[in-house]
Amino acid sequence: AGGVVAKSAVYDPFVSSTLSIGQYLWTVEKNYFKGFGLLRRRKKEGATESLNGASVELAMVVNNVGRYQLRLSFDDRRSITLGKGLAQEELEDLSRVINDHCTVLRDST
Repeated sequence: AGGVVAKSAVYDPFVSSTLSIGQYLWTVEKNYFKGFGLLRRRKKEGATESLNGASVELAMVVNNVGRYQLRLSFDDRRSITLGKGLAQEELEDLSRVINDHCTVLRDST
């Protein structure tokens, strides 16, 4: 566990993520912070019709405790992960909300 904590502190800066799913366009923006300032900002976007949905998956096990993440999957077999550090229950709720929203958008077209 010590190695994972050290790696997280040194190599993995704090990440804030924003997900927006509109009728025609989805956007994921991740802001990476280290120390006292913004280190980097990454933004990905695409057509909403290409978004297949969200699922929760086991990312790693630390001291026999699972750490989970949210995976967004797309038609072209690409995927994006986010939500590392959130509880599995929170990620399951987010996955349900995202999938319900995608269903509503698909049914409205």
